[in-house]
Amino acid sequence: MTGVAGVSDLEKLLVVGASGLLGSKIMVQARGRYDAIGTYNPEVDGADLWRLESLDVGSKDEVEKLFAEVVPNVVILTAAMTNVDACEKQPVVANRINASGPALVARACKSAGARLVHVSTDYVFDGTKKRKYVETDHPRPISVYGSSKLAGEKSVLSSLPTAAIARTAVLYGWNPIEGKENFVTWSLKKLRAGERVTMFQDQHISPTFADNLAGALLGLAGTDASGVFHVSGPDCFDRVVCGKMIANIFNLDENLIIPVKSNTLSLPAKRPAYSCLDISKIEKLLNRKMESFESGLRKMKSQESKKR
Repeated sequence: MTGVAGVSDLEKLLVVGASGLLGSKIMVQARGRYDAIGTYNPEVDGADLWRLESLDVGSKDEVEKLFAEVVPNVVILTAAMTNVDACEKQPVVANRINASGPALVARACKSAGARLVHVSTDYVFDGTKKRKYVETDHPRPISVYGSSKLAGEKSVLSSLPTAAIARTAVLYGWNPIEGKENFVTWSLKKLRAGERVTMFQDQHISPTFADNLAGALLGLAGTDASGVFHVSGPDCFDRVVCGKMIANIFNLDENLIIPVKSNTLSLPAKRPAYSCLDISKIEKLLNRKMESFESGLRKMKSQESKKR
C-alpha cells in the first residue's frame, strides 16, 4: 500500500477518488497531517499522480479488499459520476457509482471503525427556493444525478450515522489531470481562444474553490460532527456574473460572455434554477470562512503565474 515515508505514526487517511480535482487537492493538503492513501478508477482517470490504488467503488469485493489492506482511520469519499447529462443517459451506472458505492464504503468504514466524510451536491434540491438552502430543507432532486447522490447520502447515514455528509457546489480550480475541465477552466480556454461563451442567466450557483473545499473537508474530518453540512463558496451568482468575473480577473474580454436562458438549450438533464447553499453551519463548526469566488479566481491566477 502507498503511504508517506516516515509518517507511519500518523493516522491513515483514505481518499476515495484522489485523482479527481477535489481528491488531488485533499491529497496535497493532507501531507504531514495524515499517512494519505488515494484511489482512482483506471477506466475513468488513468492518472499516476501518487502511485494511487485502483478501485471500482461500486464493487463490494474491491472495496472490502482495499479496506482490509489499508485499515484506514479516516475516509473522505469524493469519487462520483458528476457529469449531469451522462447520468441522465446512464442511470444504472450513475446509481452504481453515486448510490451503491457510498453504501459499500460506509459499511466498510463501520467495520474498520473509520471516520467517514462523504461529498454530496447542491443538486439534491429542485431549485424552486429563492433563498439559500439550509441543511434542514427537504431535498427534491430533478435529475438522475441529484437523485443518485441523495440515495448515496441516505445509504451512508443509514449504515453509519456518525458519518458527515458535505454538500458542495460547482467546483473549480486547476486540475492536475490534463484535459479535465471544470466551469472556470473551460471558460478560460474558450475566452483565451477568442470564442463566445454562453452562460445561463437564470441559474444561480455557489461556486466552490476546490483548494478551499479540500481544507474544509480535512477540517470536518478532524471533528466528530455527524449529519449533513453545506460546504460551498459563500456567493450566490448567476452564471453570467460568474463568467464576467472570470473574464475580468484574467484580463479577458467580458463581451464574449453571452447570456442565454436555460430553456433555450435541449440538455438531457434538468438543472435547479437556484441551488445556492447556506454555509453558516460549517463556518461556525470550523470557525473559518469559506473562500469567495473572487478570491478563489485571484488565487487561481496567482497559481498559474507561478507555474509559468
